[in-house]
Amino acid sequence: MRNLKFGFFDGSGLPKESRILMFYSFDSENDLPHSGILHYHMHEHRFVGPEHDAELTGAALDFITRSGRLPSVV
Repeated sequence: MRNLKFGFFDGSGLPKESRILMFYSFDSENDLPHSGILHYHMHEHRFVGPEHDAELTGAALDFITRSGRLPSVV
């Protein structure tokens, strides 16, 4: 994955206390663009919906933790 970018999709109508919606985009090794939306359920501590690549969800979890939306795991 190259040029990996994340952003938050605020104003979705979902309660911020329980869910985080975020979008992502990246270029594959074959220079193909990829993008989509990830849905993180705060109470379940996991991404919900279609299964995604572990590298993508790991980077997304790091992004939302660094942004302050999730407490860091000690």
